[in-house]
Amino acid sequence: MLDSLIDPFRRILDFRTRSRRREYWLFIAWQVPIVLGALLLGINLMPREDSPAALLGAPLVYVAIFGLPTLALQVRRLHDADKSGWWWLVSLIPYLGLGWLIYLMCLPGTWGDNRYGPDPRQTWQGDLFE
Repeated sequence: MLDSLIDPFRRILDFRTRSRRREYWLFIAWQVPIVLGALLLGINLMPREDSPAALLGAPLVYVAIFGLPTLALQVRRLHDADKSGWWWLVSLIPYLGLGWLIYLMCLPGTWGDNRYGPDPRQTWQGDLFE
């Protein structure tokens, strides 16, 4: 289970292969308590002057740690659905983009090999539940 948090950091520069839905959503599920904990810590340690720098601290630390692994995992997830990694840019469209990206992350992967590599469901990952 802890591999779901560590594996995206191991594959931080892998923008060419495929990743399963399970891998993506477990990594996102790990991030939720980490982000909430960082925000609570930042709010409690924030100076009483409410300086804007203190408010930006937690999001900047989050992006510095989780930004590139999340982007690489999203690109690999798009590849699993046989879509170009450039579809990630749809998330930059105001109002609709993030919802569309979430929809794309929920799509099932293509069965068998596709142009981005072998089906990750058919390769042994060393996990009993893969």
